[in-house]
Amino acid sequence: MDALVAAGLAVAEAAIYVQRHGPYTGYAAAWTVWSCFLTQYLAFKFYRVFPYPQYFSPLRKLPGPTDNRAFFGQTINLLRAKTPTSLYLKWMQEHPSAPCIRYLSIANKEVLVANSLQSHKDLLQTHCYSFKKPDSLRRTLKEIAGDGIFMLEGERHKSQRKIIGGFFSPKRLRSLEPTFQSMAQRAVHTLERSIPAGDSKEEVILNCTDVFSNVTLDIIGAATLGVELGSIAQADGSSSTDIFTFHEAYNAIFTQGWTGRALTWANGFFPTRWIPVRANRRFIAATSWITEALTRIARDRHHAELQNIRVNDQSQDALYHDLLTYLVRDGIAGGPAKDIKKNELIGHLLQVMVAGHETSAMTLSWLVYIMATNQHIQTTLRAEISELLRETPSPTFGDINKLVYLNGIVMETLRVYSPATTIHRQAEAEIVIDGVVVPKGTAIDMVPSVVMRNPLIWGDDADEVDPTRWTRLVGDQQSPYAFEAFSNGPRVCIGRSFALCEIKIILFEMIRNFWFVEVAKPFIIENPSLTLRPAGLKVRCRKV
Repeated sequence: MDALVAAGLAVAEAAIYVQRHGPYTGYAAAWTVWSCFLTQYLAFKFYRVFPYPQYFSPLRKLPGPTDNRAFFGQTINLLRAKTPTSLYLKWMQEHPSAPCIRYLSIANKEVLVANSLQSHKDLLQTHCYSFKKPDSLRRTLKEIAGDGIFMLEGERHKSQRKIIGGFFSPKRLRSLEPTFQSMAQRAVHTLERSIPAGDSKEEVILNCTDVFSNVTLDIIGAATLGVELGSIAQADGSSSTDIFTFHEAYNAIFTQGWTGRALTWANGFFPTRWIPVRANRRFIAATSWITEALTRIARDRHHAELQNIRVNDQSQDALYHDLLTYLVRDGIAGGPAKDIKKNELIGHLLQVMVAGHETSAMTLSWLVYIMATNQHIQTTLRAEISELLRETPSPTFGDINKLVYLNGIVMETLRVYSPATTIHRQAEAEIVIDGVVVPKGTAIDMVPSVVMRNPLIWGDDADEVDPTRWTRLVGDQQSPYAFEAFSNGPRVCIGRSFALCEIKIILFEMIRNFWFVEVAKPFIIENPSLTLRPAGLKVRCRKV
């Protein structure tokens, strides 16, 4: 916009000059227009970056941090923070009752942080479709998750969500319980094989993020594609990289070093993938391989289902255990899924795969961390599980889901260690959020931990893990917007029930089989990162 205004003014000024003094000679006209344009454009930018945020912005009086760096605002501080959310939590603790907090980003761009329950409700429910994902976030996510439902806006999002939502019905969720249980037992058996025969007191090291990422990826692979991901290798077996399976590819994406994470973050603002470094080559190879593999699987599934219908004439109402078959069958039968574009179908699969395994894996990692560092919580949970097993030796998820303390520790882990770090939005028009007038184009961050650890909502012990609090919620704690691990409103996580079922079953199997003794060594929380990822979290455990 500034460039257009500057260009228009430059042309107008040149026209006025010609009218008063006659036509230019030689290159004088072009030089004059260019000089006027550049001078005015730089003046506009200087105004936007320096005087405007401090002296003229209607948002300048909102509370927020003041230790800004020239031009970069809080960007460097956010990147250097211990976790992706620690600075947001610090600002919330300094201004717990403020509806919104304001901070400055690159080029002193103003960003609001939704800080109250009402502001989150306005953003996620009341004015949900009046906000869109900013271009920087779209560029970052598209590399990993394509063009699926998470990237869609407005009516297109509503229609596609309705189609996909049918797969996550309670009936289909129940049909996936055996998959959850078998994959959880597979992880248990893997750990058991590390223990010397006959020595039940021998301790083994559980590499939490690796083990749980593999388990949840296998589960989401079966639920999304109907295949064993570990068995899918590159079609021709030829590659310049060592990436041949989904496990290895996602590992390359989510376990990048600092250089890789910095390049991924920076690519949202300006192109960085052209830089010839190993981190870029590995990331591009991984994302390309996953997209090509999913495209191939989707194409083959479509051909197979067409043949299956011709031969068996199966009803479209049959219960299909994977999302891809569900969408392909519905599209072939002329249902709503027929309108899904090819790039959207691959995007849907990509996004369910990413969101469906990474966040659950991080939640399970933090659950094990809590068990190892709070032995009384582990003891109480094990007692509850043991009592159920005495009464019901082979419990179903329905039985597991009735365990009050287990539900409390899962919810409390999601509250204190929310795997989702930040939801970014941008106002499409001027909108009022909890009494704050938000100008069009303003960036807004919603950080689930800001409301889930606010002492005015959760009490003075908001930062402490207390599974029993979920049996005695009071006041604002009962608001759906006080718990946002899965977001809320029309864009609430479509796989919420799926994730809770998966997490509870895996936790149940791990607790009934292992005692988590202690954290083996210090670890870090990756930053920048799309999730709250405890990199290097290793826990000592032994067989029960």
